[in-house]
Amino acid sequence: MDLSLPKLSHQMVDEAQYSLLRSVGYLSVAERRDIIDACEFGDQAHINDRRKSGEPYITHPIAVAEILAGFRLDRDTIIAAILHDTVEDTEVSDAEIEQRYGEVVARLVDGVTKLKSSSHNKQQNKAATFHKILTATLDDPRVLIIKLADRLHNMSTLDAVRPEKQRATAQETLDFYVPFARLMGLNDIADYIEVLCYRNLDSTMYNKLSDKLLQHGLGRNFQKEAIHRYLTIVLNNLELSGHVKVLDNQVTMFRQFFRNRGEITSLLRQYAFEIVLDNVEACDKLAYYLIKKYQIDDAHIEDNIRRPLPGGNQSLTLIYERDNDFIKATILTKKMQHAARLGVIGAEHASDVSQSVIQASLRNMKELVNDDQLDESSPDFAVAVATINELMDYLHSSKIICYSPQGRAYELPQGATALDFAYAVGPMVGNVAIGANIDHKKAKLGTALKNGQLVEIEVDETSEPKAEWLGFVVTNKAREEILRWFKHLSADDKLRHGQEALDRALKTYQKSLSDLTESDWENLLEWRGISDKSALFEQISSGTLLPQLVVSRLFSDEVACAQAITALDEDASPQPQQLVANAAGVEIDFAKCCHPIYGDPIVGHLSRHGLVVHRHKCFSLDDIRKDNPYQIIQLGWRDDKASPQAAPKSNPNPNAPNIPEEYYEKIRFPAFLKLSIALSDEQISQVIYQLRQSYIGVETIDVRATDTILHVIVRSRIHLAQGIRELRSLLGFPNIMRLYQL
Repeated sequence: MDLSLPKLSHQMVDEAQYSLLRSVGYLSVAERRDIIDACEFGDQAHINDRRKSGEPYITHPIAVAEILAGFRLDRDTIIAAILHDTVEDTEVSDAEIEQRYGEVVARLVDGVTKLKSSSHNKQQNKAATFHKILTATLDDPRVLIIKLADRLHNMSTLDAVRPEKQRATAQETLDFYVPFARLMGLNDIADYIEVLCYRNLDSTMYNKLSDKLLQHGLGRNFQKEAIHRYLTIVLNNLELSGHVKVLDNQVTMFRQFFRNRGEITSLLRQYAFEIVLDNVEACDKLAYYLIKKYQIDDAHIEDNIRRPLPGGNQSLTLIYERDNDFIKATILTKKMQHAARLGVIGAEHASDVSQSVIQASLRNMKELVNDDQLDESSPDFAVAVATINELMDYLHSSKIICYSPQGRAYELPQGATALDFAYAVGPMVGNVAIGANIDHKKAKLGTALKNGQLVEIEVDETSEPKAEWLGFVVTNKAREEILRWFKHLSADDKLRHGQEALDRALKTYQKSLSDLTESDWENLLEWRGISDKSALFEQISSGTLLPQLVVSRLFSDEVACAQAITALDEDASPQPQQLVANAAGVEIDFAKCCHPIYGDPIVGHLSRHGLVVHRHKCFSLDDIRKDNPYQIIQLGWRDDKASPQAAPKSNPNPNAPNIPEEYYEKIRFPAFLKLSIALSDEQISQVIYQLRQSYIGVETIDVRATDTILHVIVRSRIHLAQGIRELRSLLGFPNIMRLYQL
């Protein structure tokens, strides 16, 4: 080493400093001198601080800096990592850091410094900190990678803290930092952190799979070597220049095991390989050979070279079976491999299409915080909590990437429509949209989009938004833009738009406004608690009432039943229909094809029998979405306490009944579970006892040759998930699937 190192406060600190300096050899001598100075400065700042394990505290930030050095990050990022806790935990000020190491280092340190207020609770302080990290990351993505390296080191040294603290930290990391990292394309570091999350969340489950991996380690290594040799021979035979790398796919295995998506025996037969080639043509040639040889179907082919994943990662992924093993081959170029390591931080090395996808994610997150920047001297904690709740929904939602004819990428939630795409392009496009071309085929604005599609919006400058659009748009942006447009109309125009929207909705039943009788109008006005038609039209144009629901109210076969469940009294029997938001007074039924339960993401199908509630992914809706997309409307649950997903934003119906909390406890839904083992008589008794302890009813148990079907009665999606977790632990962690159709 060409630089002499000062003696610091403790031998362990000296060792940490020495190890870091060995890792930053790629930096200039002057930059390394600054890093040595930062180690000495940080050592003095933290001189009285100790970690829970008893080590000098400064060993932690120096270790964080060493992690980042592994990514060959710049001088400013390394120094900010060394000093990332000084402003928060010591007397050091932002001004001191800026004066000594520059404005960039001071800004990075500030970005990862927690916001705390004694006048706010823990949740509010945490939300404010998340909000600050989010906004700082959008300004400079290096903030996030410093925080991730900090989490990685902390997660690997949690043994010194209480078990409940370990679990809370792991859950927070899994909920916020890991999905945030993946969205920014930082998959390498996210993989390491995610595995540590599982270790700290449930050591019993973690050790169960870890022990199996150790037991089968030699056999798995033998198989990896055999597959590696074979793939190398294939490259040679195809005259392709490249190399095959065995990937450590533990993160995928632990994720599937913890999320109940695979049995241990099948997980142990999964192998992953990365094949790096010179160019895209070589990637296609190899993929074509493997697809043809192993007859790989479309469901197991992901072309993310032409359609990058959120985060911008590009590759061509194939999953195929060979000798009872499942092999995942990720094929990519050297440039794609380099860009995938650092995602948004290395975006300048990525391809144009990859950069476009990264920018799509950044645009969406910037919209979340557009007008919500916190003033650190007086932060609005309520704003922070609301923004972070929206961010959590966004991070955990399934996403698709669609493209404009100019090749610009737009990131949308799964289930988004062509109209959502139009508003993602901009309100000036959405407001005058009249149709779409999806992959060069004509489509309606309500058509649900799929990942990778090319979408061109047809516009007419004389066209205007329609009130019924509020029934099928998925994104908050589209909904807010439509409502904003209607809000600025004159009273007469609002009346006209509401009237026209109801007339268009009636046409789906081959009716018009002139066909409505006095009795029909009396029914509608009484239902809405209003005195004249104008008020009804205004409710439609304000988004309070969907015209589709008005028609469903009028022409469903069993309106009387719907009217009967509108009112609640002390003697009323609780009905699941009462939990569907904004649909009071409309006949509601729950689809038998997918058996939705409280907390599931849901949509409604407008039929002759009223409103039929389906899970949003129900396969039986595919044909309806294709031919009559406007018959599918977005729904949410009233007061969605039991759901991990927040209900879609909507305008509350002032006439909806106020449901007491105890009704949520009384209402029950049927659900069906498939256990991957055939239960013995003793296990059946244990299962019934365990489920009853969790207030889950057991209707039937059908034991078959290799599996068992349970018909259970639950309150909600969360209630069911709790029961599944308890059953897995009770029975030795078998795979338990929820069946949506028997």
